Amino acid sequence: MFAARYVPGQKELSLTDVPKPKPGPQDVILKVRAAGICHSDLHVLHGEVPYKESFTMGHEACGEVVETGSQVTEKFAPGDLYAVHGPNPCGHCNFCRSGHDNLCNDPSRTFIGLGQDGAYAEYMKVPARNIVKVPKGISPEVAAVATDAVLTPYHAIKAMGQVQMGSKVMIIGLGGLGMNGIQIALALGANVTACDLKEPNLEMAKSFGVQTVINSKNLSVLEPQSYDVVIDFVGLEATFKDAQNFVKPGGTIVLVGLGSATAPVTTASAITYQIRVQGTFWGTHIEMEELYDLIAAGKIKPQVETAPLKEVNHWLHELAEGKIKSRMALIP
Repeated sequence: MFAARYVPGQKELSLTDVPKPKPGPQDVILKVRAAGICHSDLHVLHGEVPYKESFTMGHEACGEVVETGSQVTEKFAPGDLYAVHGPNPCGHCNFCRSGHDNLCNDPSRTFIGLGQDGAYAEYMKVPARNIVKVPKGISPEVAAVATDAVLTPYHAIKAMGQVQMGSKVMIIGLGGLGMNGIQIALALGANVTACDLKEPNLEMAKSFGVQTVINSKNLSVLEPQSYDVVIDFVGLEATFKDAQNFVKPGGTIVLVGLGSATAPVTTASAITYQIRVQGTFWGTHIEMEELYDLIAAGKIKPQVETAPLKEVNHWLHELAEGKIKSRMALIP
């Protein structure tokens, strides 16, 4: 079967043929219907997140179950879509048992498509416990990108930011994650201010119902220390400085973006005003089920473009150059 594989030291994926995977006792085989591309792929290809072994990349996945392992008892109807929970938790550790399976600490765990074979292929193997049924009416491409591009901001905003009805929220960065983030915050009843350097992104934010949109070059017109929660989807030193400037005393900054390796905290302000700086990672199995309900209800409308899987290297280059407007799903 066709697969696009990471090879250590290479700046592009190797397009090759590999054997179709066989399920272990607790696995299922998915016929991949769509696979999302993500900036995390670029971090790997650029050597920022090094791996010593080759693997098929692709951590945003949706497909149909076509084969099951000997110990899998669940029945899967032909044509039903299932999305993959990329963190690939073990299901047995304390984090998994307590509902925080995105933080699974099983030492043998690797992420789907980031360390073990993923979705840039015609078929993929995944533990049966780590797939989630996709409600009817959600397309494969939307279901695929939602496993990260919606799940990550959903976890960041709801769980880590504790955003609720009436929260005053600033969202910095309206790329794929940030654009879904504003919809999530609105769905939770927040009062949202959306910030970005690109005017088309600000116009799109308006179309989703955001009342306050502002170019990030003009933030001086806003009142400092006035937001309950600031979500930084960029993660550069400059954006993190803005987050610290605009979060209110006792408020929360949620750092999502990986724009730079470090982002200095102004210790005097953080201490004096008791600012909470919160990291966030991907999301949980339960949150995946919640967000698909929101998508099915039309409260979140992920913006997705599609292209053939065999063009993966071209679209990774486009992503690196900032030429993809929203999110891209590749179709085998």
